[in-house]
Amino acid sequence: MADFYADLHIHTLYSDGVYSPRDIVDNSIKSGIFVIAIADHDSVSGIDEAIEYAKNRIEIIPAVELSSNIGSCDIHILGYYIDHHSSDFLNYLEEFKKYRFIRAKKIVEKLCRAGIEIDFEQVKQIAKNSVMGRPHIAEALMETGYVRSISEAFSRYLGYHCPYYEPKKEISPKAAIEKIKKCGGIPVVAHPGMIGADSGLLYKLISDGILGIEVWHPEHTQRQEDDFYEIAMKHDLLMTGGSDFHGYPRGHCKIGEYGCSKSEVVYLKELACKKTAQH
Repeated sequence: MADFYADLHIHTLYSDGVYSPRDIVDNSIKSGIFVIAIADHDSVSGIDEAIEYAKNRIEIIPAVELSSNIGSCDIHILGYYIDHHSSDFLNYLEEFKKYRFIRAKKIVEKLCRAGIEIDFEQVKQIAKNSVMGRPHIAEALMETGYVRSISEAFSRYLGYHCPYYEPKKEISPKAAIEKIKKCGGIPVVAHPGMIGADSGLLYKLISDGILGIEVWHPEHTQRQEDDFYEIAMKHDLLMTGGSDFHGYPRGHCKIGEYGCSKSEVVYLKELACKKTAQH
């Protein structure tokens, strides 16, 4: 059984996860947690499906994980209790999805010109209807035998310093934070330990308007968790946690293996209620 009350960072096949929202709900119930957040990358397509299927057997928080960057540094912003039916927000996500599709196609074309022959149709089949990204190309590279793991695909072919890399759509963290707030959501910086945010970057994100920090995450060391906890306490920020579940081979952590306690969920709900009252 899970040690945590809630797992607030779970991906489905609508972004780069392996499992359907229904599978996620079933696995979450089996794990013994009480609350989950469906937080796909730049997509909200799995939320209604999960809520409808769950039928109050487990609480589901509508969420999203928005991509942003400062130069080559990827910064992901989680948005909790977003209005996932907002037409403005859905239009933004649709434009982003189109950009990601074109970007992935350009990367595959670069690989093919270099003699690394993967079929874009194969990548499309792996991605299905999700927001296409480099993990789907990495999986195609695995399937065709060019690499043995997704991490190898990124280090050899898909990483920022590789010749096949294609620039991302430039979106500042502040813009992502504002988009989340505009649709009623609570912005939280995702896995800050993975972006070197124990430096001044985390303080910049605080000044940009984040309302929380994902303190508990599989990639964080105990020292990082302690540091992020102290920063959150000092600045009166929400603390969240989650497994960042993707499913094997896209991730090894299980649902409920990381998360947060009931008190964090209560505080999150209070913030969301205040935000709703202000609108």
